[in-house]
Amino acid sequence: MEVTPSTRKARNEALFREVNERIREAADRLGGARYEHEFLCECFDAHCRDHVRLTLEEYERVRASGNRFVVAPGHVAPEIEHVVATHTDHVLVEKTGEAGTVAAELDPRAA
Repeated sequence: MEVTPSTRKARNEALFREVNERIREAADRLGGARYEHEFLCECFDAHCRDHVRLTLEEYERVRASGNRFVVAPGHVAPEIEHVVATHTDHVLVEKTGEAGTVAAELDPRAA
Protein backbone atom coordinates (compact mmCIF):
# COMPACT_ATOMS: atom_id res chain seq x y z
CA MET A 1 0.00 0.00 0.00
CA GLU A 2 1.38 3.36 -1.03
CA VAL A 3 1.72 5.88 1.79
CA THR A 4 0.50 9.23 0.51
CA PRO A 5 1.49 12.56 2.08
CA SER A 6 -2.01 12.82 3.61
CA THR A 7 -1.70 9.37 5.16
CA ARG A 8 1.76 10.16 6.55
CA LYS A 9 0.52 13.42 8.07
CA ALA A 10 -2.49 11.69 9.63
CA ARG A 11 -0.23 8.99 11.11
CA ASN A 12 2.07 11.63 12.63
CA GLU A 13 -0.91 13.35 14.20
CA ALA A 14 -2.24 10.04 15.53
CA LEU A 15 1.11 9.43 17.25
CA PHE A 16 0.87 12.76 19.10
CA ARG A 17 -2.73 11.87 20.00
CA GLU A 18 -1.50 8.62 21.58
CA VAL A 19 0.97 10.54 23.75
CA ASN A 20 -1.76 12.98 24.76
CA GLU A 21 -3.97 10.08 25.79
CA ARG A 22 -1.26 9.02 28.26
CA ILE A 23 -1.00 12.62 29.55
CA ARG A 24 -4.78 12.66 30.06
CA GLU A 25 -4.68 9.35 31.94
CA ALA A 26 -1.94 10.61 34.25
CA ALA A 27 -3.75 13.90 34.90
CA ASP A 28 -6.96 12.01 35.63
CA ARG A 29 -5.21 9.70 38.12
CA LEU A 30 -3.73 12.72 39.88
CA GLY A 31 -7.16 14.35 40.22
CA GLY A 32 -6.36 17.23 37.91
CA ALA A 33 -9.83 17.77 36.42
CA ARG A 34 -10.01 21.43 37.53
CA TYR A 35 -6.62 22.45 36.17
CA GLU A 36 -5.13 23.10 32.76
CA HIS A 37 -2.57 20.56 31.59
CA GLU A 38 0.08 20.78 28.89
CA PHE A 39 -0.66 18.55 25.93
CA LEU A 40 1.42 18.13 22.79
CA CYS A 41 0.43 19.95 19.63
CA GLU A 42 -1.10 17.25 17.41
CA CYS A 43 -0.02 18.77 14.10
CA PHE A 44 1.49 16.73 11.28
CA ASP A 45 5.05 17.98 11.84
CA ALA A 46 6.90 15.07 13.46
CA HIS A 47 9.49 17.56 14.82
CA CYS A 48 6.96 19.89 16.47
CA ARG A 49 7.53 20.32 20.20
CA ASP A 50 4.87 22.95 20.88
CA HIS A 51 2.38 22.50 23.69
CA VAL A 52 -1.22 23.56 24.19
CA ARG A 53 -2.95 24.04 27.54
CA LEU A 54 -6.32 22.38 28.08
CA THR A 55 -8.50 21.30 30.97
CA LEU A 56 -9.48 17.64 30.92
CA GLU A 57 -13.00 18.71 29.94
CA GLU A 58 -11.64 20.63 26.93
CA TYR A 59 -9.46 17.65 26.01
CA GLU A 60 -12.47 15.33 26.13
CA ARG A 61 -14.33 17.62 23.70
CA VAL A 62 -11.42 17.20 21.26
CA ARG A 63 -11.52 13.41 21.65
CA ALA A 64 -15.31 13.25 21.11
CA SER A 65 -14.61 12.59 17.43
CA GLY A 66 -11.90 10.30 16.06
CA ASN A 67 -10.93 12.74 13.34
CA ARG A 68 -10.50 15.83 15.56
CA PHE A 69 -7.18 17.09 16.85
CA VAL A 70 -5.82 20.01 18.85
CA VAL A 71 -2.98 22.05 17.34
CA ALA A 72 -1.06 25.18 18.22
CA PRO A 73 -2.03 28.39 16.42
CA GLY A 74 -0.37 28.52 13.00
CA HIS A 75 -0.11 24.71 12.75
CA VAL A 76 -3.28 24.11 10.73
CA ALA A 77 -2.77 22.11 7.52
CA PRO A 78 -5.67 23.25 5.29
CA GLU A 79 -4.89 20.58 2.71
CA ILE A 80 -6.02 17.84 5.15
CA GLU A 81 -8.18 19.58 7.79
CA HIS A 82 -10.53 22.43 8.54
CA VAL A 83 -10.80 24.59 11.64
CA VAL A 84 -13.67 23.73 13.98
CA ALA A 85 -12.87 26.24 16.74
CA THR A 86 -10.13 28.75 17.55
CA HIS A 87 -9.05 29.50 21.11
CA THR A 88 -6.35 31.70 22.61
CA ASP A 89 -3.58 29.10 22.61
CA HIS A 90 -4.98 26.24 20.54
CA VAL A 91 -7.06 25.38 17.50
CA LEU A 92 -9.48 22.47 17.18
CA VAL A 93 -9.26 20.93 13.71
CA GLU A 94 -11.07 18.13 11.92
CA LYS A 95 -9.33 15.95 9.37
CA THR A 96 -10.98 15.59 5.98
CA GLY A 97 -10.73 13.17 3.07
CA GLU A 98 -8.09 10.45 3.24
CA ALA A 99 -6.51 12.01 6.35
CA GLY A 100 -9.89 11.93 8.10
CA THR A 101 -10.34 8.26 7.27
CA VAL A 102 -6.86 7.36 8.52
CA ALA A 103 -7.31 9.43 11.69
CA ALA A 104 -10.60 7.71 12.51
CA GLU A 105 -9.08 4.27 11.86
CA LEU A 106 -6.18 5.05 14.24
CA ASP A 107 -8.42 6.45 16.97
CA PRO A 108 -7.40 4.67 20.19
CA ARG A 109 -10.91 5.18 21.58
CA ALA A 110 -12.67 3.49 18.66
CA ALA A 111 -14.39 0.30 19.70
